[in-house]
Amino acid sequence: MGEGVAAIEAPAENLPFADSSVDTVIFTLVLCTVPDPSAALKEASRVLRPGGKLLFVEHVRSRHPGLARWQDRLEKPWRFLGHGCHCNRDTVATIEASPFELEQVEHGRLPKAVPIVRPLARGSATLAA
Repeated sequence: MGEGVAAIEAPAENLPFADSSVDTVIFTLVLCTVPDPSAALKEASRVLRPGGKLLFVEHVRSRHPGLARWQDRLEKPWRFLGHGCHCNRDTVATIEASPFELEQVEHGRLPKAVPIVRPLARGSATLAA
């Protein structure tokens, strides 16, 4: 980290920042592991300044039914192997149901990942008015 910048460890559902105090919130491959992704998004909306952005890159539930079924079947063993990762979470739907309004979402694939965590969504959102 740069000089004068300190690392802060905190749960995503309880950030140690004042209301409306940050310009951008970034989630990168984290919403699959937090215990309550809806609470994490609500907390992100609390600390975000008006006009601020949420940026995300997350592996997500597959849009292909066959792979989604495999994600459901393997979720419990994968959660153990993947240190708490829920491979079948529909993170885009969770963001849509949050205080955020999606601006853009691109679907892709996480290179070199096992198939159940390969589906990827990246995008941005702002606070809903």
